[in-house]
Amino acid sequence: MTGELYKIKFIFPNKGESEGELIRVKGPHLTEIFNRNLPLNSRALKRENLLFIPVTFYYAAEKPGISGKKGDIIFDPRSKAVIILLADTRFDLKVANIGSITKNMKLIEKIEKSSGVRIESI
Repeated sequence: MTGELYKIKFIFPNKGESEGELIRVKGPHLTEIFNRNLPLNSRALKRENLLFIPVTFYYAAEKPGISGKKGDIIFDPRSKAVIILLADTRFDLKVANIGSITKNMKLIEKIEKSSGVRIESI
């Protein structure tokens, strides 16, 4: 258990990089598990106002909620994916808001359907 923020980087090959942060107080165990599983290679899939990034770890939604703002990093235990919100969104079931994008949100918005992605710790 170290620190309150984990700085992370989303690398989209041949497109660029975005930065974000995991906020430990929003989900202490979930952010720890996420950070320990980095670096992570996956495929980002865009659906409506959401960018899904399937992950290899699983944990229940800590401090669950049903809504998020543009730029939030959400964990959805049902789909076993990290989701980046491209617009303010309300969910039917509970999800965990664990962080936010801090730099280059425009790059994430420009992704059309899918892209490879690597998530690393900074």
